Amino acid sequence: MSSSKGKQAEGHQTAFDAVMPVIADLLEQGTRAFALENWEDAIDHFGQMASITEETFGSESARYADSLVMYGRALLQYAIEQNALLAQKTLAEAAAGIKQGEQEGDEQVPVKANIKFEGEPDFRQIEELENESAQVSSSTGKSTKGKEPEVSGSGPDEHHEDDEDGDEQEEEEEEEQDDFGAAWDVLDLARVIQSKATDSRSQLKYAETLMLLGDVSMESENFAQAVNDYTQALNVKLQFLQDDDRELAEIYYKVALAHEYNQDTKRALELMGDVERILTNRLGKSEGEEKQSLEEVLDDVKSKIEEWKMPQKKVDLNEMTKEEVLLAEKAKEMLAKALEEGNINDITNLVRAKKPKRKAEETEADDSDSKKSRSEAKE
Repeated sequence: MSSSKGKQAEGHQTAFDAVMPVIADLLEQGTRAFALENWEDAIDHFGQMASITEETFGSESARYADSLVMYGRALLQYAIEQNALLAQKTLAEAAAGIKQGEQEGDEQVPVKANIKFEGEPDFRQIEELENESAQVSSSTGKSTKGKEPEVSGSGPDEHHEDDEDGDEQEEEEEEEQDDFGAAWDVLDLARVIQSKATDSRSQLKYAETLMLLGDVSMESENFAQAVNDYTQALNVKLQFLQDDDRELAEIYYKVALAHEYNQDTKRALELMGDVERILTNRLGKSEGEEKQSLEEVLDDVKSKIEEWKMPQKKVDLNEMTKEEVLLAEKAKEMLAKALEEGNINDITNLVRAKKPKRKAEETEADDSDSKKSRSEAKE
């Protein structure tokens, strides 16, 4: 009997030893592709790694959750890139539509273009400087050639030209929503697994995943959900981080930004006060390049505070040219539609790489309540 168990254990060890180099290779290739912003290759490698990790360590293991986070982050970056391309195309078509409308009197209907978030203080730069001072170094591999983006199926062959353009725009919208939805699904599964661990290291990883979910919500213009995700992440980090930690300043800023876009400027300014306080305290303990970087970030934060304090000016259409009026009207329509359709769809079967099956069950009451709030927000 003992001999049989020994052979069985030896067999498991042999299988484990065989699969670990495969996981390590996928991790290295995925990390290299991510660093080079080759998102599709990163998705492919991290997706395979997640599937193998689940089979090897189980669907509720910390290793599996870690691989899902890497996978989800790559999906998010790909979605952001595709969304940026769609926005550029939309603006170009809107401008072309204005010129055509001036000639023919036609009204062009714009497609959804997500809000682009710019001017965010670079909190991560502070972390990099801290790592450099601690003599932490890393290496990157050689460049790899990225694959061309996959093209989804086309519509019927016999259509009028205008109908074909409309179908193409609708397909691009659906693909964009599917990309963000894929990132959401993968990261949400990681969140469920990580929420069950109670040690500080695991909880901080859990908070980072919540922040990524908040990023998905922000990019999808689901600002109420972003407030919820970022606030949960903040509450977790407050339990484990020092009051002057750079990470706290970053998450406070993200919560503030979500509130501002959710039209709650008063609360956003309160949170920005916390950001300014943390950075000021940190500045008094820093020196050299880190101090210079902190000063730059603090200046950005103060500028943002002043910007949010200023009352929004109403645009006088009588002082605008005809072209400016048309552009303003189209931008208003685009924003209204973006806010209206900013939900995240369930696209479980549409992930480009092989998507791991969800086996983890949400058994904790708090986690169940959180999931309920997410479903309500998505509706």
